[in-house]
Amino acid sequence: MNIADCERSQRVFSSTGQNDLTSNNAKFFAYPVQSESKCLKGIRGGVLPSTGVDTAVDFSRFAFKALPVFESGGLCFSAHLDMRSPEFETAWGIYNVAFADFECRSRLEQTWVMCEPNYRFSAVMLEGAVVGVLACWKLSGFCFVEHVAVSPACRSNGIGQRTLKLLIRHVARPVVVDVEPFGAKRLASRRVAFYARLGFNYCASPVTLPPYAGKTTEPSNLMAWPVVLDGAGRERVFETIRREVYGIHTLTANTLTV
Repeated sequence: MNIADCERSQRVFSSTGQNDLTSNNAKFFAYPVQSESKCLKGIRGGVLPSTGVDTAVDFSRFAFKALPVFESGGLCFSAHLDMRSPEFETAWGIYNVAFADFECRSRLEQTWVMCEPNYRFSAVMLEGAVVGVLACWKLSGFCFVEHVAVSPACRSNGIGQRTLKLLIRHVARPVVVDVEPFGAKRLASRRVAFYARLGFNYCASPVTLPPYAGKTTEPSNLMAWPVVLDGAGRERVFETIRREVYGIHTLTANTLTV
C-alpha cells in the first residue's frame, strides 16, 4: 500500500494518554453526513460526497456501512454488501483467491458476520467493474483492515495503492492491518514493504490471532498507520481486535460447526 498525502507521524501510542488507539472518544469518518436521503440524492444527481479530513464526524453505524466512498479518479468502495448485492459474488471470488484457506471465513461464517454493525465488506469498483475487495472493522479507537485484495487481472496497475490511499483519506484515525512476518517468505516481505511505503509501521513482536471457525491460525505482525506501536500499545490493539473481531467467532464457533 502507499504513502499518504500527509506528513508521517512518529508518535508512539501506549496504554496511557488521550491519544490512545483504544479511546472510545475517537472520531473517524472524514466527511460530514447529514442524512442518508440527502447523500443518496446527491449521488444520484452526480454530486459525490466530500472526503476531506478537516470535518471529521463521529464514526456512526450509518456512515460506516451505508455510504459508498469515492476518489476523484473514479475508484470507489461500494456500500456494505450483502449476499443479494450484485457485486457480492465477484468480490467473494476475489477474497477466496487472494488469501490462504485459514485466512478466510467460510461462506456460512461470512453470512453471519456481515450482519455485524461494526463490519464493512465492500467491493472496490473502477468504472463500474469490481476490481477488488475491502473488509474492515470499526473498533474502539482505530480502523482494522481485516482483508484487502485486488483481482489478479487488475494487479500491478496501482489499484492497491489507490485503495489504501482512499481508505486513509476517508478515515481520520489510525488504521491497523496484520501481515505475515517479514522475511517469512518473499511474498510476505513484499506485502510488508508495500504497507511500509504507505507509512504503516511494522511491529516486530508477533501476535497470534484466534482462528476462524473450523480453521487453524498462524502468528502474524501488526502494522499501524500513521503511528508506532510500543509494547503496551501493541497489547491493547491486539486485545481489542481479539475481543471485538475474533471474540465474535469464539462465541459462534460451535453453532457454525454443528
